[in-house]
Amino acid sequence: MTDLATSLLRSILGCVLCAALPLRAAETSCRIQRSSPTPLEEQSVVGAEDWLRPGNLRFGLTHPASFMPGNWIDPPTPTERRTAPARPIDMDRMQVRDPADGAARSLRYVLENRIDADGVLVLKRGRVVLDYRRTGFDPGAPRLLLEATHPILAMMVVKASAEGLVDRSKAMDRVLPELGGNKGLGKLSLTRLLHGRTGFEWTDEERTRWRKEAGWVPGGSVGVRAWLAGRSPWPRSTLPVSNLPSGAENELLLWVAEKTTKKPASQLLCELQSSIRAQDAAFWASDGRGTPLADGLALSLRDFAALGQGLLEVRARPGRHSLVPAWFVETVAGVGSSANGLPAPWRGLGEDGSWQYRFVHPGGTGRRTAILGAFGTSLYIDFDHATVVAIYATHPERSSPLLMASLRRTWDALVHTGGAREGS
Repeated sequence: MTDLATSLLRSILGCVLCAALPLRAAETSCRIQRSSPTPLEEQSVVGAEDWLRPGNLRFGLTHPASFMPGNWIDPPTPTERRTAPARPIDMDRMQVRDPADGAARSLRYVLENRIDADGVLVLKRGRVVLDYRRTGFDPGAPRLLLEATHPILAMMVVKASAEGLVDRSKAMDRVLPELGGNKGLGKLSLTRLLHGRTGFEWTDEERTRWRKEAGWVPGGSVGVRAWLAGRSPWPRSTLPVSNLPSGAENELLLWVAEKTTKKPASQLLCELQSSIRAQDAAFWASDGRGTPLADGLALSLRDFAALGQGLLEVRARPGRHSLVPAWFVETVAGVGSSANGLPAPWRGLGEDGSWQYRFVHPGGTGRRTAILGAFGTSLYIDFDHATVVAIYATHPERSSPLLMASLRRTWDALVHTGGAREGS
């Protein structure tokens, strides 16, 4: 090849690479739009004081932007939607053992009467095998995850740690020096915060103040992070963990994610949307000062299921995805130690269940994990059967033994039915 031809070839390759850069940038860029609460019609009986009470949940969870400021985040590149199954699971013929009395009942009955499901999406090897929707439910509309956001935040922080942006062994007063030299935080590592085992004690009065400063109910004045920074001391209990891993300290997890990556929550979510090939817009609620909230992420059911599929793909093809390190998926998919037993409200899943990094293993053998939210909302991933079960629900109780047992029975039934159908 002559020098002239070599030079020409290099120029052409250079032009191709230069042209590709904007495309790569476009793949990870989202449309982010600030949102203010939208006043409801005067005749509306749901208001800022009660939009998340049990009787209003079905409306409130799907209309967070009507009550809270926040950001709308459109995913980088629209993806092709999964097609409906050729032979979907028959919800009326499929039997589930009802944990209430041990009787065999239809899957539809258990979903509607034990879990109060609004939407269920089941993927088997990436293909839809069940798409259940209560009347009026939109699987493409973002819905508040509440505490189901916390495992996603843990994923973001673990990813930042794997990239060398933060040391998980550091004490929280070093990771977030804005909180001052409080002794209670000096004895708490970031790892313990990631696991949700902080031992922090919160009075009822403090929890009420947190909800006000976060904006879940009216009455805040300084914003959630200023209120956290002003809390002194941070008392911790030496008793074993008994409560759910939810509370004001989870605001610290989101704060760490933003600080260590030097990216706002909306950009972190944009990157996650790109990793899971999200289809729909998301919403992230904030306090009155624009600070995103740890319970404030809203995803569509389709994208909630896509998150589970993304975790499946990390384990199937480690190193090819930027969602989370492969070791993290192996950790949460496996059975945890007996020291990581489930908090009391979750033990209906199984007495031998465990949880790590805010992901739950329901017990027994097998590689599987779950994200548990409030009121029956959950994301179950069975790695052995390549199955994802995404459920949005509005059960009247945040958690109960019957609700947890119903979720476990439903997961197991769907996994085994999907397995038989896949092999047929």
